[in-house]
Order: sequence, then structure tokens, then C-alpha cells
Amino acid sequence: MPVTDRKKVYWDACAWLGLINGEPDKAQELEVVWEKAKHGEIEIWTSAFCLAEVYKVKCEDGKIGLAPEDDDKIDDLFDQDWVYIPQVDLAVARLAKSLLRSQPKLKKPSDAIHLATAIHWNVDQLHTWDKCDLLGIICNRADGEPLEICKPSMVDGENLFNMKGEEG
Repeated sequence: MPVTDRKKVYWDACAWLGLINGEPDKAQELEVVWEKAKHGEIEIWTSAFCLAEVYKVKCEDGKIGLAPEDDDKIDDLFDQDWVYIPQVDLAVARLAKSLLRSQPKLKKPSDAIHLATAIHWNVDQLHTWDKCDLLGIICNRADGEPLEICKPSMVDGENLFNMKGEEG
């Protein structure tokens, strides 16, 4: 994987599904991040495992599958130059297992894989809406720096959609 000075953000399955489905509560934030990545300002990271997760319409509890004929369009999103997809290797799997044991809030192995991948690859932010398992966890990346787990609206360090307009 390349080493750059660009900010690295990690998207879990909920982020990808929010973008693909144009979910009203997510799409605007995700499109801002996507455009920043498209213009070389940031990198979007996601585990190869995420490709398997992005097959259904809803992230939580929804079991409605996305149309198989849309698989090529979905795969094309993951196949952009600004999207980095590391494999789930033994180190990430072991870290995920350790996180499941040490983080009481973390309940699902899939979320542990996302968190472990972000930690292992020293990603700056993990973007999610998952309040049950991810939002609120405090942890450090492999390099010892803090990993920020937040919604995509925090990509620039403050909530882009709740900022007060400056008068001038």
C-alpha cells in the first residue's frame, strides 16, 4: 500500500451503503468525502471484507439484497484510484479478535475487522454511523496516534453540516 501525506479515512459498510443507496441522512456527507478523495485531497480505505458486506440495502437489520445486476456498478466504486482495499490477513484477524475481547462496546466480528484494519493501517478517521458498536470507542492506531471514530461530516475536524455561517 502506498504511503502518502493525504488524510486517510476508513469507510465501514454503512458508509458504502449510504453512498450507493443515496440515503438522505448520509449521502450529502459521503459525497463531500468522495469528492475530496476524487480530487486527491484524501484517501478512502476499506477492508476487502467490506466488499462482501455491501450486498444488502440496509446496514443494520435489513436483509434486502441489492440487485445482482448492479454488482458491476458497486464494484466500480471500490475500483477507484483513491480507494485503498487491504486484505484481511492474520495480523488484522488477530487484532480484531483481541478488540472483541477488550472493547465491551464492540459486539460484531465484522465491526472488529473494520476497526482492526483502520488501526493496523494507521488510518486517521473511521467513518461510521454505528452507535451500537463503533461510535464512542477510544483507541489508538498501530503507530500510537489516536484513531478518530466519527461520522463523515467530521472529515475536516468539525461538523461540516452544523457550522454557523460567518458574516462578512
